[in-house]
Amino acid sequence: MRPKSNVTVIMPCYNDGKYVMQAVHSVLNQTLKPEKVIIVDDGSGPETKTVLKQINFENIEVIHQDNQGVCVARNNGIKLAQTKYILNLDADDYFEPSFIEKAVKVLNEHEEVGVVGCFYRTLKNNKIEQNIIKPLGGSVENFLVKNNGLGNALFRLKCWEQVLGYDEKMAKGYEDWDFWISILAKGWNMHIIQEPLFTYRIKQVSRDSNAMQNHDIELKTYLFKKHQKLYLDNFQSFANQMFYVNNRLKKEKLKSLNSLDYKIGNIILVPFRFLKKWIK
Repeated sequence: MRPKSNVTVIMPCYNDGKYVMQAVHSVLNQTLKPEKVIIVDDGSGPETKTVLKQINFENIEVIHQDNQGVCVARNNGIKLAQTKYILNLDADDYFEPSFIEKAVKVLNEHEEVGVVGCFYRTLKNNKIEQNIIKPLGGSVENFLVKNNGLGNALFRLKCWEQVLGYDEKMAKGYEDWDFWISILAKGWNMHIIQEPLFTYRIKQVSRDSNAMQNHDIELKTYLFKKHQKLYLDNFQSFANQMFYVNNRLKKEKLKSLNSLDYKIGNIILVPFRFLKKWIK
């Protein structure tokens, strides 16, 4: 008899028919199996719906909704879960086989931990990049300036209940960051397994890149206003982190300005600038 994991995997899917089967197999091939996988089709097109119809495993349920965004999809899937633990997995990403086993062990043994993530690698143009990304995790103080976690992580169902789920107003992005802040502000910690047990797919057009390029200030302003008391209570830590980020950006800019490539490029552009000025 196989050990019970007490894990339900929630997998939102929006037009990810090319990748969803890899995500599905990554959870079915875990050394500690999930009790159930709930795929939430968020109004995908015909090609993805055709792929989803072909998924026929005993412990996988596919539900459908009109396109309402990832927050609504996750919340609707989690409402159906009957396990203590929830694992988020976007339909275009995947976990290594040992993640659930190692993450469940952490939650079972450490009552103060509400969320378990891990180091990860990125997949770009069908090639896994060798750089390992190492989110910090920890307490809420580590999340004031940047998201120091991973959107695809294992967490306690009661954490989701305590914060009333994902904020469905954050349809444009950064909902994971907000979700982790909300949970950690309740006194929970996020544990990071220091192994690259997850692969994040980078696509040319993605919700994450759109959020960063087009809605960054708007979303960060919303986060600050929503958690204003938290930021004020941790003002010194917030300020220290902002000073550090500002100093790092200045150093990177200076390094770029002093680089050989920049100097050569600047010399090449001199006659064009003169011509532009002369034409005006």
